[in-house]
Amino acid sequence: MPTFNSLILIAPSLIAMAWLVSKVQWYWNHRPDLQFGWGVLVICAYLLWMEWPSRPELRPRWTPLNGIVALAGCALLFLTQIYQAAFGMMPASLIGLAAGVMLVVLANLHYAFGWAGVRHFAFAYGFILIALPMPSAIHGLVINGLQSKITVLNVVFLNLIGIPAQQTGSLIQLPLCTVGIDEACSGIRSLQASLMVALFVGYLKLRSYGLRALLLGLGVGLSILGNLIRSLFLSIQAHHHGTEAIEAYHDAAGWSILVFTFAGVALMAWFLTAVDRRIQALKTTKPENATNDLAPCT
Repeated sequence: MPTFNSLILIAPSLIAMAWLVSKVQWYWNHRPDLQFGWGVLVICAYLLWMEWPSRPELRPRWTPLNGIVALAGCALLFLTQIYQAAFGMMPASLIGLAAGVMLVVLANLHYAFGWAGVRHFAFAYGFILIALPMPSAIHGLVINGLQSKITVLNVVFLNLIGIPAQQTGSLIQLPLCTVGIDEACSGIRSLQASLMVALFVGYLKLRSYGLRALLLGLGVGLSILGNLIRSLFLSIQAHHHGTEAIEAYHDAAGWSILVFTFAGVALMAWFLTAVDRRIQALKTTKPENATNDLAPCT
């Protein structure tokens, strides 16, 4: 019965999440860079299932705070729905929808469990935000930035190994052909995948927020390094064998770098987990002579 009561009380947050999924699933089905969203949804469900047995004690109570937050969330959902009806579904409107859903979730969890419940379930509910499409302005900024940096580094390394190369926007001019650093080669897909894995593994294995942030940063750096290696390899193949070589190796190189990124994040997580355990052990271990130092003189 307590479990049933808890499920009834948090039903508004679950319905709000289902509504968000119903809206964003089109992007998960039609955009290759967001197809990992279904995996994120499975992880969210697993996290809720994992945290459910240790949930805080039920204490339903309306307060001015959760009442205001609930009204704000419903108002934002209503306005976003009107905007989508008028202009269609776009990434920017989905961000507004997600913000409204998270406000409803916050109010619902605070009503049912208090702040303890908000802290307990925050990651499980919020993890889905990583699978939302970025607004066009932000997406373009990230893509263009990654393409530019990858192109510059490619040109530098190609010249260092004796292959004349010159940058023209996101194109690499080689003596016999031109290689374009497209969206896939810029690293956005493996970057999103590394963010997902680093956040999930860090939450499960690391207690230190500093080490979680470190794992996240290392995962981002590893994905950028992997895609630099991938685009450099394809450029070298294009120089020696022509642009046809890019078609032959493109997909295999992409999967190889994805495996490289996942394996690297897993290895770093294993190392940081050992460090985290050592830190926690030092925090809980008292000096052996602490009691003796406080003993009265006789």
